[in-house]
Amino acid sequence: MTTVTQRRRSAVSVDELKRAWQAVEAGEFRRSHLIRSEPQAPNTPNTQPMPATASTLDEPCSTWEAPPEETILPVLPCTDSLTAAVVALAIATASDTPARVVECGSSTGSDLAGASTAELGRHGPWIRGTRGTVLIDRVSTMLGTAADVPVPADPDRVLQLTVLATGWEFGHATASPGWLGEAIRGAEHVVLATTATVPGLRRLETALDLLDASQPIAAVLGPRRRKWDKAVAHSQGPLTRALDASGRLLDLPTDSDLAIHGPCSRPLPTSLTAAAASLLQLVTSHNLERELS
Repeated sequence: MTTVTQRRRSAVSVDELKRAWQAVEAGEFRRSHLIRSEPQAPNTPNTQPMPATASTLDEPCSTWEAPPEETILPVLPCTDSLTAAVVALAIATASDTPARVVECGSSTGSDLAGASTAELGRHGPWIRGTRGTVLIDRVSTMLGTAADVPVPADPDRVLQLTVLATGWEFGHATASPGWLGEAIRGAEHVVLATTATVPGLRRLETALDLLDASQPIAAVLGPRRRKWDKAVAHSQGPLTRALDASGRLLDLPTDSDLAIHGPCSRPLPTSLTAAAASLLQLVTSHNLERELS
């Protein structure tokens, strides 16, 4: 995702990301640690203005808990936010239960702004629309970090599935304080959305190495598996191959129309929603096994 200001920084290793995430889970990392100021002389006012992001204009609540009957399914981008948004929309569309998509990225980079068939207006810091029976909520303000994402608005109906299109870089979202990071780390399942490319499969392997969720599922957007380039098939790492062997790596086929127009009011390809329905079956079957055990 592209933010308003980009700063040049050195690459972060997987080990560093793991240590950061372990610190989050241990409670050693809180929002207050994000703001550091230089020591000031006595009686010297602080003249540095705070950035006008959503967190300073309208401080969001840091915790959120969905009703017990509502399944929360985060979709994390291994490559770009558009891939995750398409996968999230396909999952909600394929659901046979009341569902919504919550797009958690900044308003300046929304991938679902044109996906609704009807707009329902603002609900606090969110803009709500519908697409058939699916609710789509997207942020109405510019955000600086994943910690700034406001708590989801109350739905106007009883839901059984909320799909979070996180929209933020994988390592940033998973280690983030606030309700979104907590929802990702506490989820029963996490969907890793990537593309059928060599970089896409490499980033999937990195995400699997960092992820500590018990049931990750990979959704690879692109052509059918049999049409993958040989270089793509050979780029799978050991964790990706193990995930594939367990039946939790699925190819979600797209078409040229979706590739050109992106998520819009046009129906999604039936092959895409059918594959998304298979993905949902993995989630529901595991949940049923857990309830019976």
